[in-house]
Order: sequence, then C-alpha cells, then structure tokens
Amino acid sequence: MVKKVVDRMAKRKEQPPEEGSPAWMATFSDLMNLLLCFFVLLFASSSMDEGKIQKIAASFDKVSFDVIQNGKISLTEGEMVSGGVTQLPDSDVFMSEAGHGDNNEKYATASDAKLISDKELLEELDRRGKEQSEEIYDEILQSAESYSIDDKISIDYNEQYVELDLNGSILFDSGEAALKNESKMFMQKVARILVKYRQCIIEVEGHTDNIPISSSRYADNRALSAERARSVYEYIISEEHFIDANIKIAGYGESRPIASNATEEGRARNRRVSIKIYNKQNSQ
Repeated sequence: MVKKVVDRMAKRKEQPPEEGSPAWMATFSDLMNLLLCFFVLLFASSSMDEGKIQKIAASFDKVSFDVIQNGKISLTEGEMVSGGVTQLPDSDVFMSEAGHGDNNEKYATASDAKLISDKELLEELDRRGKEQSEEIYDEILQSAESYSIDDKISIDYNEQYVELDLNGSILFDSGEAALKNESKMFMQKVARILVKYRQCIIEVEGHTDNIPISSSRYADNRALSAERARSVYEYIISEEHFIDANIKIAGYGESRPIASNATEEGRARNRRVSIKIYNKQNSQ
C-alpha cells in the first residue's frame, strides 16, 4: 500500500506557473492609484487660488503650452485640458475667434493662446503688486497717525511702490540742503516707520520748483535736489539700521513736478523729498 502511494506521487507532474502577473499585483496597483488620487485631492484642496497659479505656471511653459499640437492641449466644451491648465477664461470668445463651429473648422494658433496667457499673467502680477502696496500703505498711514505726522506727509501707492512726499519747507531753508534742526524730530519718526521695510528697495528723491537757484554752492536745481536727497538718506540711516544696498538716492530738480509752477502753492508742493518703498514683488 505504501509503495502504491509513492508511485502515484512520483508520477504526478509539476504544473507550470500561470502566465501573467500574480493576482496580488492588481490589488496593489489599485491601492497605489487610490493613494495617489487621495494625495492629489489633498494638495488641490489646500492650494490657494489654484486656478490662477496654474495659469501662471503654464505661461512659463513655452514648450507644452501649444494648442492642438500632438494632443498636448485640446479645446472641448469651452475647456482647456493638459499643460497644467484646467480651464481657459473667456473660452467662448476665444473659440469664436478661432472659428469653432465654422464649416471650415478654423483653429486657434499657439501664439493666440500665448498672448492671452501673457495678458493674464501681467494682470495677475499687477493685482498682487497692488495688494502688497495697499498693505504697506495702510501700515504706514496707521504709523504716521500714531506719530502725529500724518498731516505733514502725503502718501500714495501704485502696483510697484508706496510713495511718501515730505514738504521741503519743513526740512530745509531756502536754497540749502542741510536739514533744519527743528525737522530732525520729524525725520526720526519717518526713519522709524521706514525701517520696517528695510528688506525692500527704498528710493530717496529730491525735487525742486522751476525757479533758478542763485547760490555759489550748487550749480543748479538738480544739484540742490540731489544734495537734499543725500541729507535725508544720511540722516535716516544714522537713526535706524537700514540695509544700505537697498537704498537709492537721486536728484531730479524741477523735471518731475506734481503741481503747476505758475502759483506759489504749486511751487511749494514741488519743493519736496519723495521716498518710495517698493513692495516685495518689485524689490527682487
């Protein structure tokens, strides 16, 4: 009896392995795909203003940002797919200009899409710059009010910088570039406000009216304005710890008036020192 069992075991042939991948690999692959989708969803939900960031990223990708080329990007149902861009604003206008639905089936060129992308990028950069400048403007205005000097300075801003205009009559005697002693307390407060933005580019500019200067010390109004800008620059860095490489000075004389030189009031406004604090986006 034992011998028969042994004979049967000897006659049993080894079965060849099944073709293809083992069954567990399919389950493992499904698990990896689910994990990938999970983390992509987490990333997407935590991204701020993701659509605009995708548009900016796509605008820098000159290679992949093509329309109807090798299937990289296709326009269907008013959407742009692939290349990091999930949707193209105003796609209805874009498609009508491209001749979508026409019998001849005209297609938009890559340059058309690039122009749209560049315009959107510039608009986005301007928007961000203006937001940064507005934030600086609010902070400076609040500080000026706390120091009780808000009535002695004029503050404005744009998408590049915040500008402080200091009245020249407060700072200097007529035809002079040295700060008046009574203006130094005022300039101390200005320096305390500015030092918060020491990491930003700061420009100190001198300006005058159009009346020619009669002084042996300065050749013309431009020379006087340059020395006045230098005096303000030297004083503020002596009061606070600025990054000297981030500060620029310039004298423009009467070449950049902000009011008419036909009146005394206008000339008084033009005799000023302007301090421009560039926002982070424009300080790089």
